[in-house]
Amino acid sequence: MPKHADPAERRQQVVAALYRVVDAEGLDAASLPRIARELNATTGLLQKYFRSKDELLLFAQDQLTEELTASVRTVLGQEGSLQERLRKALCAIALVDDAARARVWLAFAARAAANPVLLQRHVEGAREIRDLCRHVLEAAGLDGGEAVGLAALVDGVTAQRALEPEVMTGEVAERVIARHLERLWGST
Repeated sequence: MPKHADPAERRQQVVAALYRVVDAEGLDAASLPRIARELNATTGLLQKYFRSKDELLLFAQDQLTEELTASVRTVLGQEGSLQERLRKALCAIALVDDAARARVWLAFAARAAANPVLLQRHVEGAREIRDLCRHVLEAAGLDGGEAVGLAALVDGVTAQRALEPEVMTGEVAERVIARHLERLWGST
């Protein structure tokens, strides 16, 4: 890792290394020294950007939430039927194309259950995504309250992508989400 880099770029490199370590070894293994080794850097260099593992985890969780929210906003802003755009958005949230990132998401969700600060960030991000989905449902003349059920479905699909990617393949995940939306749209 070069000694001089743009701080924002460096933070992104550290987060990417954190994700790789979490995917391969779990969140408990993701110490600053282990992440430094992943980057071929020193712990001191990492601490110029993140003073502690907790600070890094907060930043990384915020980053993951921002990525997911941006994906949802992008997909929902595209052309196409509301049902198709919502299907694509839910597939983006469920990380159907990225089982490794689903494992990272699951690790952060599990940590959030026991960490009030991470939990607050997780809940805020989930609420924003549910609100986006609720607006689409209401625009389609459906019950916006179904957004909570969709969130539960997507969380389950994401967890299965993380834990059993050979069973909950990307194709299966897309099919599960599409079928649920077909039933929902057919109920009107």
